[in-house]
This record gives sequence, structure tokens and C-alpha cells, in this order.
Amino acid sequence: MKREVMKNVCCTMRKKKLLVIPFCLLSLFYSCGESPEEQQLLDCIEQTWQQCETSLPEAGARAAELRDSVRNSSEHVRQKYNLLLIRLRDKHDVIPSSPDSAMQVLSYFENRSDDADKERAYYYLGSAYRDLKDYPQAVNCFLKTVDVARQCESADTLIWQNALSQLSHLYILLLNYEEELNVSRQAVELSQQTGKNMAFCLTDAATAYEHLKDTLHCLGLIDQAYHIIRKEHFPAKYGRTLSYMLAIYAKYNHYERVDTLLHHLSLLPAGQQPRNYGICLAKSHENANNTDSAIYYYKRYYDKEETLSGRYEASAGLQRCYLQKGDSRQAAEWGCRLYDINDSIIAQRAFEQTQRARDTYIYYRDREKEQGIVQRDERIIFAAVIICLALLSIILGLAAFYNFRKKKFMEEIVGKDKMLGVVKAEILRRQEEIESKQQEIEKLGRQLNNAEQAIAASKVQLENTMKEVEQRTMINRELTRIALMNNAASKENSLSQTEDEGQGQAKNIIAHFREVASGGEKLKANAWEELMEEIETLYPGFLEKVQGRLKRQMREPLLRTIYLLKLGMKPAQITKVMNAKIQTVWNRVKRAEATCGDLLTL
Repeated sequence: MKREVMKNVCCTMRKKKLLVIPFCLLSLFYSCGESPEEQQLLDCIEQTWQQCETSLPEAGARAAELRDSVRNSSEHVRQKYNLLLIRLRDKHDVIPSSPDSAMQVLSYFENRSDDADKERAYYYLGSAYRDLKDYPQAVNCFLKTVDVARQCESADTLIWQNALSQLSHLYILLLNYEEELNVSRQAVELSQQTGKNMAFCLTDAATAYEHLKDTLHCLGLIDQAYHIIRKEHFPAKYGRTLSYMLAIYAKYNHYERVDTLLHHLSLLPAGQQPRNYGICLAKSHENANNTDSAIYYYKRYYDKEETLSGRYEASAGLQRCYLQKGDSRQAAEWGCRLYDINDSIIAQRAFEQTQRARDTYIYYRDREKEQGIVQRDERIIFAAVIICLALLSIILGLAAFYNFRKKKFMEEIVGKDKMLGVVKAEILRRQEEIESKQQEIEKLGRQLNNAEQAIAASKVQLENTMKEVEQRTMINRELTRIALMNNAASKENSLSQTEDEGQGQAKNIIAHFREVASGGEKLKANAWEELMEEIETLYPGFLEKVQGRLKRQMREPLLRTIYLLKLGMKPAQITKVMNAKIQTVWNRVKRAEATCGDLLTL
């Protein structure tokens, strides 16, 4: 979500660049140079910026004095002043509610040629994200700060060093110790070039080596930082660094350095001593096996410390010391306190995360509303510019068109009569063509009517021919039936004459079926079997040919219908013989003729 907001800000910046183009000439007129008053204000703002490192209260008072003068100045002066106010709030450890102010300043200086201001704007936007616990965005902004500083000829080296230091601490929180060492070494190289903050940079590099378990390089860098601070006579600004050195030297049993650092830290006023002095002092006694002294300083730090993290560290140290002494009861008591403090820390972190999530939701909700308003205003401005340009283009086009038409008007009047004559001649020619086409259409219509009449006569002739064909077909079918009956009778008679005289004259089964069809007799029980044998005798192989045509097992009614048709019977006679419905018999007759028509006529 946050990355999308940054992308939207960048898109807004690009749109603003496009909107500036139509007003370039006006901008050049008003930006030929800074007035003396504005240049003086810029100098005062820069002096106040540098004064933040030496005397923060005086810098705050001076910035308040400049407020009224800056209010009526140019946009550049106001943005420089806003960047100064962001620096003052960061110096006073004021946690911003959102990165809006730093983002607005960055959006202004990002389009300017002054890379030093862009470097500062990126740095304080990263500081805002750092305070809001948005560490990935903070790392991104600090990396951009370093990139701008490397490309800038007049870079703010102090901001550059601070950005590298912030990257080092953020990489510690992200557990990326390799990158921590990388940026720490870059800070040491930059410090060697500028000669500033060498001790701080060496300490950061030593911390990176300690995280990577490289004791040799860690102690070597700590020794270098120690000698630099000793040459400066241990000033108070190195308080936290000295406390860290104290813990490192105590951890690796360099007790001479430990005593020296304890002496110099104890000489500092109570208000200038670092917050971690008490815990470092206790840890140094614990590492030196001075358990009683360590317990004393741990308890003293526990009583004074107000933060849960500090009390947690003190409770853990007391638990270790009592375990070392063998006092299990006290160790258990401090272990219980350690457990309670841990629960409180977890609850506090959960509350902070919930509150931060709520604040983030409110911020992005308001941010989206503001972006909607800004985008709407930009669209209105952009539309207004486009409309103005379009109107100007239309006016110029109309003027050019008017002049062109005025020039051509007389020529059009002179050629108008000639054009009318040509048009009339064309109209007459087209009318003649239309009349000729109409005549052709009428001729084609007459031909079409004649063709339709011929088609109608052909249809009548075709119908008569079809009727004649049907009649002849019926006559041929009847003649074929009579021929089949006569053929069957003649074959039966010839077979009857050749039978054995001892068997007697065989029953004429075909005559029996004819009597049944005429209603003279009733069908015998085994008449169908005798008929099949008689047909097979009269027409050998007939049954096999029929089965070959049907290509599947035949049903008995269909086979009987085929036998009766072979004898030359009509469908009405077959209906009486088979005692079936006339429609059913007709269906069987049609199927038999379609399948075995040529077999029935042989």
C-alpha cells in the first residue's frame, strides 16, 4: 500500500511537469533571479540549518523569528523553511504522525536542480518513515539520499554520513549484518575524506563486525576509535560511544580500558551521562566477576530506569548474578519479574502495533482523499489548458479558412454556370440510361412470365406422366403376381407327377393357402412348415437369399409375409391368412418389397 502511494506521488509529479509546459514563458519572466530580500532569507535559513548542530535552542528561536518573513516570500523560500522546520522537529525527537510534510517538500525539490536540498529532503523523509516504524521505506529513502549525495558536487556530507549511519542501524533491526558492514565501511571511507565523525563511524563498523562474530576486526576498530576520542580528551558528545566501548572491553577482559572509560564517564555531569551508562557499568562488573558490585549497579539502574526494555535488561542481569552467587530464591524472584516485564513488553508492542495500524489506516485514508482532491484539481487545470489551446486553434483555423474561402469565392461564382451546364447534361444522360434500363426490365419481365407458364405446363405434363407410370406399375405388379401363382402351380404339378405312387397324391399346400385367403378353409396347424418346405422345393436357396438380404435374424411374421408374396398373394389376401391388421400387413409388404423385391419376381 505504501509503495502504491509513492508511485501515485511520482505520477502526480510527472503530471505537474506537463502542466508547467504551457506557462514556461511566464515562469522565465518571473524567475530570472532571486531578489536581494529572498537571497538574504535563504542565507539566514542556511545559517540556522548549520546552527542546529552547535546550538539547537538558538536555532529554534531563530527559525521562529523567520516565520513571518518567509510567509510572504516565494515558493522556493517557503519550501526551504519547511525543510528547516522538519530538521528541528527531528532534532527534538518529535515523532511525526505521517510523512506528508517531508513528502511535499521532496516533491518540490525533486524537480529542482539543487541536489543538496534533494539529498536533505530524501534524508528527512527516510527519518519520518523510520520514526513510523516503516523500515523498508526508510531504507529506500536513505539509499536514495546516498545516491544523490554521490552524484552531487556540493553534497551535504554530514547528511550523507547520517544517512549511512541510519542505514547501519536499520540493517541491525532487519538482521541484515552483511549490509550493515557494507554501509559502515562506506561511512568510514567518507569520514576519512572529510575528517569528521571518525570515531562514530569506526564504532558503527566495529558493531557490524561484532554482529558477524569477527572479534579481531571489532577490537581493532574499537581501539582506533578509542585513540581518536582520547586525543580529544573524552568530550561529552561521545558518551554513548564510550558506554558501548566499555561493554566491549569488559566482554573481552580489557580491564585497563574499562577502568579508564569508567573514570571518564563518571566525570561527566549527571545530565550528560548516556542512558546506557548504568547498564554498561553493571555489565562491566558482571564480566569482571564482581558480582556484588554488578548487583548493586543493576538494582540502581532498575530503580532509576522508566522504560520496560531497560528494566528487562536489568532484571536479566540480576537473575544471572544471583544464579552465579547460588542464591536461587533471589534468582527466582528476579526471574518472575523478568517474566512479568516480558509480558508487559509484549502487551505494549501489541498495543503500539494496533495503534500504528489504526494511525496508518487513517493516514492513508486521508491521503487518498487528498490525492483525489489534488487529482481533480489537476484534471480541471489540465482540461482548462486543453480547452484554451483548442479554442485558440479553432479561432486560428477559422481565420485561415475565412481568408481561403474569400479568395476562392470569386472563382467559384465564375465557374458556377459551367458547372450547372455540365450537371444538366449529366442529368439528361442519366435519365436516358434510366429509360433504357426500364425497357430492358419490362422485356425481362415478359420473358419471366413466359418461362413461368412453360414451367406450369411442364408440371401438369409431369403429373400426368407420374399417374400413367403408377398405373403401369400396378398392372405389372398384378401380372407378376399372376405369373408367380401360375409358376408355382406348374412347378407343384410337375413335382406331384414325379412322386412315388406308393405314397399317394401329396396334399396341395399352395391350394390350401389360397382357399384360406378366399375364406373357404381354416389354416391347418402345421401349414406354415409345409409351405416353407414347398417353397424351398419349388425355389431352392430362396430362404438363404432372403436371410442374406436382411443381414440379421428374421422375425417369423416378416418371413411368412415374404413367402405369401412369393406365391403372388395380394396384401388383402395376406391379411386374411395371417389374421392381422391391414396397416401392419402393408408395413411388412413394403419392407419385404424394399429388401427382397427382385427375389419375389424370379
